[in-house]
Amino acid sequence: MVVIPLEVEVSEAKLIEAFRHLPPRQRAELLERLRVLCEPEVRTVPASRLYALTGLVSLGGDALADTEAIYDGDGGH
Repeated sequence: MVVIPLEVEVSEAKLIEAFRHLPPRQRAELLERLRVLCEPEVRTVPASRLYALTGLVSLGGDALADTEAIYDGDGGH
């Protein structure tokens, strides 16, 4: 089978009309495929791989000291 890319502009009204003419099973399959397209792609990475990123970017500062200053009321350190 040869696949040829094709772009077609179709109004929303025509898409809805075509959807309504589909048999219920095909509607459900199409809705599921569209739902999957709307979900963000989530990729997980093991913590051991993230550890290699430690120290790669240094923003400076001391988060512990900054947090203590906020909670101790010493905004100016």
